[in-house]
Amino acid sequence: MHEFSIAENILEIVDDYRHKRKFKRLTSITLRIGLLSAVDEQALRFAFESLTEDSPDAGAVLKIEKTYPQGKCSSCGCSFEVRDLLYTCPECGAITAELTGGDDLDIIKIEAE
Repeated sequence: MHEFSIAENILEIVDDYRHKRKFKRLTSITLRIGLLSAVDEQALRFAFESLTEDSPDAGAVLKIEKTYPQGKCSSCGCSFEVRDLLYTCPECGAITAELTGGDDLDIIKIEAE
């Protein structure tokens, strides 16, 4: 389960930020995670809670914003959001689309005391 190593990396970034900003406790962190990033949200939440359980950051809230890839139809050029990995163009019904984005994994916001 690579979500534990992702959570560890996130907390390392938080610790670096903690040293720079001199805060004591993380209260929440907001992540942007793309549908194509292969991150299991529940496993990441479990890993985050486990790793912060006996730390000053215990109880910190993990907020997740999901992003979806954008499709561009090869037939008519229509741009559309791809959800549930359905690539059907909403304009012409073609099933060929070029995908962009949707693989993000970014820290958007850190809130601390």
